Amino acid sequence: MTPLRIFCLAALGATLSLSHANAAGKPANPTVNITLASHYYQPNPIYLAGGVPTRLVFENKSGKTHDFKAPDFFRRSRIITGSAPDGVVTLQKGRGTVIELVPARGRYRVHCSQPFHTMLGMTGTIVVN
Repeated sequence: MTPLRIFCLAALGATLSLSHANAAGKPANPTVNITLASHYYQPNPIYLAGGVPTRLVFENKSGKTHDFKAPDFFRRSRIITGSAPDGVVTLQKGRGTVIELVPARGRYRVHCSQPFHTMLGMTGTIVVN
């Protein structure tokens, strides 16, 4: 086979692969796992892409109730599924939830509003570029 024929066959294969990927469905939205524990959030800071639909998976790995209070962040984001009433996600021990949203660019503060948890260091930052 000539180099030109090999190149053409490779290009055709790449095109067919791309067509197949698009036919199978668009790529999944980014997922960010957020752990609530005693007394921290992980990751911290949380980095997100502005304007990109994102799935936030919250999990409380602690033996007590924690929350993720970020009213400015949730107010400025467009929530697709899930909820954060008054800008707060509250999770009982060992529980989790999922919120899909489109975050707005900015820098946001987050903290746990349970008694003394902020004082114990349960604070963080959300950075949306």
